[in-house]
Amino acid sequence: GKGASIAILKKGLQAAGVLPGGKWSNDTGALYVRGLPADTTNCDLYEIFSPFGAIPSGGCWAMTAEDGTCKGIAFINFINDADAQNAIATLHGTMMPDGTTLTVQPKGQPKAKNGKGKGKGE
Repeated sequence: GKGASIAILKKGLQAAGVLPGGKWSNDTGALYVRGLPADTTNCDLYEIFSPFGAIPSGGCWAMTAEDGTCKGIAFINFINDADAQNAIATLHGTMMPDGTTLTVQPKGQPKAKNGKGKGKGE
């Protein structure tokens, strides 16, 4: 409609909680990606990772510098952990055109060191 904005529509749907996946509420299915080019956007990440499975609204985050370029890292949140594992198996170690290697791994636990995380070796 006239005067409407897709940004307003998305924000309203997210606030109403009607989109599958809702807010980023879990670290299961969450991935850490490193080695991305400076021109990477959230949309690029969605286009690369969404074929592996459902990603909630706002589930792709390219970390950006003040000038708007990607810092080379990103976070992806899949609704289902199996989809995240498939993305890791397929994309981790991909050779980039400049010779660097793409790292795709499970997102680390938050920095709180209370010893109750589900990290390796526990």
